[in-house]
Amino acid sequence: MINEESFGIIPLQAATDGWMVFLIQHRGANHWGFPKGKGNPGEKPLESASRELFEETGLNVEKILQQEPFSEEYAFTRRGKVVNKKVFYFPAVVFGELNLQENEIQDGKWVPLEEAEAHVTFEESKKICKKLVFFLLSS
Repeated sequence: MINEESFGIIPLQAATDGWMVFLIQHRGANHWGFPKGKGNPGEKPLESASRELFEETGLNVEKILQQEPFSEEYAFTRRGKVVNKKVFYFPAVVFGELNLQENEIQDGKWVPLEEAEAHVTFEESKKICKKLVFFLLSS
């Protein structure tokens, strides 16, 4: 069994009628979710998350909205071995010009936050969408 951690940003922008969130479609697997990736040696979680956001989307963090990240856990099989994955996501207001990383990202789209749950593929990500809506509406 292998244990892995990844770090990501939930990219948000304020719109006139609420929040928009940027979702990516991972190349190969075709699933929709948030930008994320493994940390480099010596990086803090937020540094890894911010770097991965920029590498995958061209976007930069303007403001972290919550220092305590949302997290998801799941398991999958890679080359015959079970991988237990834990991912930490920091919700953040982002800026910049979109430039999707072609070798990892197939597509990307801005969607209203309230609709994000219907667009993401996996149940763990759907739960994060619900928590994020609650967090932003209560702040």
